[in-house]
Amino acid sequence: MDIATIDISILESENISRDDVTSLKQKAYASVEEKDKLEKEVESLSQAIKNSRDAAKKKMLHQGLGIGLWLLGRTKEAVAALDEVKTRKIAAYYLGKCYEELGEYEKALECLERSRKDDEKEFDLEMDLVGVKRKAGMLKEALKRVEQLSKSYEQEAELHYQWGYCLEEAGEYVEAMSHYEKALELNPEHPGTLFRVAYNYDLEGEDDKAVEYYEKCESLSPIFINVYINLGTMYEDRGDYGKAVSCFETVLRVDPHNKKAGLYLKDAKAALNMHYDEERLRARDRESEVLNIPISDFELSVRSRNCLERMNITTLKDLTMVTEADLLSYKNFGETSLNEIKNVLAQKGLSLGQALNINRPFLGPPIGYTGEVGILENPLSALELSARTLKTLGKIGIGTVGELVSMSEEKLLSHKTFKNIYLEEVKEKLGLHGLKLKEQGD
Repeated sequence: MDIATIDISILESENISRDDVTSLKQKAYASVEEKDKLEKEVESLSQAIKNSRDAAKKKMLHQGLGIGLWLLGRTKEAVAALDEVKTRKIAAYYLGKCYEELGEYEKALECLERSRKDDEKEFDLEMDLVGVKRKAGMLKEALKRVEQLSKSYEQEAELHYQWGYCLEEAGEYVEAMSHYEKALELNPEHPGTLFRVAYNYDLEGEDDKAVEYYEKCESLSPIFINVYINLGTMYEDRGDYGKAVSCFETVLRVDPHNKKAGLYLKDAKAALNMHYDEERLRARDRESEVLNIPISDFELSVRSRNCLERMNITTLKDLTMVTEADLLSYKNFGETSLNEIKNVLAQKGLSLGQALNINRPFLGPPIGYTGEVGILENPLSALELSARTLKTLGKIGIGTVGELVSMSEEKLLSHKTFKNIYLEEVKEKLGLHGLKLKEQGD
């Protein structure tokens, strides 16, 4: 049944099919009004169960209620309803989908296997099973099954999508991309493949290609929440605040309680409402160019150059973030080297310590820290931050744990690309190591 003709009351039918549910999901998320209808139908089914004394009818109502709750994203409630009728194949299938979303993959596999129809091969169900096995870390089994199915389903985009995803998880990125390309050749609008290609380009820093593929997902129904989250953050990084706001608002229309979208929307709106003086922006850009000039561009003595390298000072910006006392505290760095550095900065209208009100590089453990200093010298990757947060911190110029803890919350948030959601993640990860950001005023 297609989207135009399907009716919400199909949930009350004992003979509802997976195709019906797919069409219903697309229709429900096509507009706020249609989703409201689904929510009302779910409440109606819940009330009907309470009022009914007919055991057979109650089973049918539980099935419809469970599927409806799953469609609305109320997964745990859906499990409770579908568990009442888990011997039915259609109910077992959606119970399996619920367990998959909850990360209970063993139960998901059990339910999906139980939903098989004895008298026919179901390719879509086979792909569901492959996907769950991949998520459960059963890559060898998943790949083996995909290869077996390829003999009969070589021209199915979903097969190449699952094949590519398994290879990607196994670290075979070139082969994975080859299968993604084949999937898009067979179906240019295959949603899962478009997202994986976009996401991989995003991680690799190929922003233009990532945006191109994320935008191809925008016309798909139902919407991919992660598409709009990722695309919105990329728009914001580009300064396209209007588009970013639109992406986050789209997510919140579908999922009003999405905390991540709420935080991103707040940041994007704040950026959208800011009015920058053009001349100040141009001056800032010119200053940024100067500050990012590498030390290696200047003719320094071997002693000075070696000392700066040991201090991990590589740009003029780094020099503006230390004082004379900081430099002189290092072994073998004397007055001669100091004067040499001051002359270099003077050529560009800069001076030592002038940026101390903004931030300063890590020169030692934070006050009160009694743990091992070694963690502070580690790269940020030691904190296991998300790719997006790592990328943003890198753009700010923070590369080690020590440099991070020398920053305050206020200083991090003063960078327009650093969002509240990144801050919360940073605080959580630092806390796991007994660390915290610098207190304002320290």
